[in-house]
Amino acid sequence: MRTATLHIKVSPDFAHRLKALAQKRSVPVGELVRDAVSSSYQLDLADLSGRQRAAVAAYQGGFISVGKLAEEMGLGVFAVRQWLSEHDIPQNNCYAETDTGNA
Repeated sequence: MRTATLHIKVSPDFAHRLKALAQKRSVPVGELVRDAVSSSYQLDLADLSGRQRAAVAAYQGGFISVGKLAEEMGLGVFAVRQWLSEHDIPQNNCYAETDTGNA
């Protein structure tokens, strides 16, 4: 993966609060900023149709299932799960990680 570097200017107070939040969450400040930009602008979704973007938003909000999302995206369930992973969109699973031991 190729990367690019961006520089932003923020107030000293904002930088201090951002660093404190990053330390509290045990993540780098850059990760906080990348996550915020990614979730705010969702540039990865720009090539989708309006209907598909609405379906992704409905899925993220918990209003439709992964099966309905797959239907709207024109993909199978496994393919849409892969697509969600590739686009860093959390998947709404109805099981806990501890459930795998009971399977």
